[in-house]
Amino acid sequence: MSRSKIKIIFLLMITTVGCSTTRIDEEVNTAFTITDDESIVLLSNSYHTGNQTELDFMDCLNSSISKKQNAFEIIPTRQFQNLFYPWFEPSTAPQSIEDLPKILGNELVKEKLSVMKIKYLIKITGETKTNASSGALSCAAGPGGGGCFGFAWWDDTSAYNASVWDLSQETSVGNVSANVTGTSMIPAIVIPIPILARTQSNACDGLSDQIVSFFSG
Repeated sequence: MSRSKIKIIFLLMITTVGCSTTRIDEEVNTAFTITDDESIVLLSNSYHTGNQTELDFMDCLNSSISKKQNAFEIIPTRQFQNLFYPWFEPSTAPQSIEDLPKILGNELVKEKLSVMKIKYLIKITGETKTNASSGALSCAAGPGGGGCFGFAWWDDTSAYNASVWDLSQETSVGNVSANVTGTSMIPAIVIPIPILARTQSNACDGLSDQIVSFFSG
């Protein structure tokens, strides 16, 4: 096969992969309200669950939600954990809605939450993982120059869920989720060309949209 034909095939592949598909879901359990002087905070699942939500994803969510709305306050996760140390560290934070009474039974925690007007805690769970991969790249250098040849691809899934907990009522008012799947690839004819699906970034954008919409609705 000629090199020109190989290039055409790679260009066709680029147009069909390196993209992602997003599925968004929302569930509201009970009526709720929030005012512009009340706050929310995002908290990721515990390190001890064996399925830690990535720190960079949490940073992305905090930043994205903050930029997309002005209807309420959002306290950054790391700031919140520092202010309430050690009650919301990974080893002590509530893992389910049933764990809330134990934390809120501490009068110091309850009073501090009230003073800061933190009304909702949003528990984020999920991860980004690679489902399948294949192909190979080979790179070499010689007297006349060098380069890489081959083709590699992989499928990623970024699946995250946000459970909205009303701290005053000690109940879950609803859930939103984002599930993004995509195929990334690296074709190489002399120079490798990464074509990335960026599923985690798309999941952050989709989930932040859903959280803002959840409170706006």
